Amino acid sequence: MPLLSSVLLKMGVSQPLQRFINELLVLLLIVPGRSTFRNLSRYSGYVEKTFSRWFRRSLDWAKLNVMAIRAVVPADHESILAFDPSYMAKSGQHTEGLGYFWNSSVGRAQRGLEVNVLSWVDVTANTAYALSAEMTPPGESKGDSKTPVAKNTSRGRKKGKGKKDKGRTADGEASRVEAYLAHLKRIIQAYELADVRYLTADGFFSKVKFVDGVIDLNLHLISKLRCDADARYLYTGPYCGRGAPRRYAGKVDWNHRDPEVFIEVDSPSPDHRLETALVDLPRLRRTVRVVVVIEQRTQRRALLFSTDCSIDPVTLYRYYKARFQIEFLFRDSKQFAGLTHCQARRTEALTFQVNASLTAVSISKLQAFQTHGQRCVPLSMASLARRAFNAHFLKKVFAYLAPGQTLKEHTPEYETLCNYGVIQPISA
Repeated sequence: MPLLSSVLLKMGVSQPLQRFINELLVLLLIVPGRSTFRNLSRYSGYVEKTFSRWFRRSLDWAKLNVMAIRAVVPADHESILAFDPSYMAKSGQHTEGLGYFWNSSVGRAQRGLEVNVLSWVDVTANTAYALSAEMTPPGESKGDSKTPVAKNTSRGRKKGKGKKDKGRTADGEASRVEAYLAHLKRIIQAYELADVRYLTADGFFSKVKFVDGVIDLNLHLISKLRCDADARYLYTGPYCGRGAPRRYAGKVDWNHRDPEVFIEVDSPSPDHRLETALVDLPRLRRTVRVVVVIEQRTQRRALLFSTDCSIDPVTLYRYYKARFQIEFLFRDSKQFAGLTHCQARRTEALTFQVNASLTAVSISKLQAFQTHGQRCVPLSMASLARRAFNAHFLKKVFAYLAPGQTLKEHTPEYETLCNYGVIQPISA
């Protein structure tokens, strides 16, 4: 990958590390099966122990990704930041960071690991690139650490009936939000990403602690509210002349919205109708721009909001819709780059693995865009991975062919290539 090589050279990392990262990111894309240390060694000149040792070292992955993105993504493209955690299954009992995390694929909290990822979303090209990934601390509450406690457990509500509890306890939820904010603060301030202006996240992050933390980073949050969110109309009438000026004009009934306050705007999608208004959210202690997205066929609604009251409603809708590109980043990393295949148990090795997997997918897409230009159709990671393997294998073949010679069957070189990557060498 020429792009990767040029970025590593500009970063000033050592030559041994440059060679290892260049080979590792290609191996993660081409190795069939699980990307364990032993399987990676079958397609590389590095032995299994060498991979284990390199994975315990540190690399500024965020700097690598930021430099690669700024080198390829045009400055006039609309860009936002997206933040989202992802569950990773992990067997055993001795891995650092094991805890109960929300697994959206099964709809409940499960014991395993969680990686929280900050990504750059190119809205114009509708593509997400990884910036930085960190392992989420378990943040378990007092008592039995192996028993998850549902969030939103309060008087009159049965345990476990809360909406999308994500397995977070009251103490654990607070500690994880603090860990998320610490990750964001470290990366955004170090690489001056506040000029992107908007950070998007799913509905779990519509909490006052997270919202205030994002505002402190000079960013605006775009997220989602519950369908029955507590909101108040802003009072715009005359001052009565006595006492403090009136600020609010009653609670918002989302089923019977005031048509004079909620203005319908042109929707970019024929399947959705958009209504927007400025409302006050008591739980967030601020006024926000709300966009009500109504599905035309079923009349179901979703409530999107932004802390930037001056944002265009259609732009808010498009930005939150583009946030979903981070899910494709997770999918491609799990399917093609071994995101969940790390056999290590230490946090630094796990962090190295997830950053390498996410970066391998991002760099491969950036390399394709740099080589062939921005295209209207989305890239196929399956095709990129297959092409990477073909190029890797051709280099292996050329290494056995001296200039002007041919490769004949039933020779040692031919047998070596036939057994390339096999678990147990065999002879035809």
